[in-house]
Amino acid sequence: MENLIKKLQDEAGLTEEQALKVLSTLKDYMDKENLKIDWNKFFKGKYEDFSEKFKSLSDKVNESARPYTERISEKVDDVVSKAKKSAHDLSQKAADFFDDSKK
Repeated sequence: MENLIKKLQDEAGLTEEQALKVLSTLKDYMDKENLKIDWNKFFKGKYEDFSEKFKSLSDKVNESARPYTERISEKVDDVVSKAKKSAHDLSQKAADFFDDSKK
């Protein structure tokens, strides 16, 4: 497996992370298409290593995205709160307007 990752790095100019993503995407595609492949044999008995490396990569990506996710979530909450307040203020102004026009 290391040879294939190295080959993807050298010949396609991919980083190790990108090469792992390529292999994972290829595996997922082939599994979904019911193309029967002995992945342990394909990875020369190192399928467990591949799985661990991809899991580690996935964990790193998730960890590095967390601060952005939290900030986006906070901004969305702020926008929703402001929209609710604006809607409430607008409905209050409309109610006041109709109350004044009845007088």
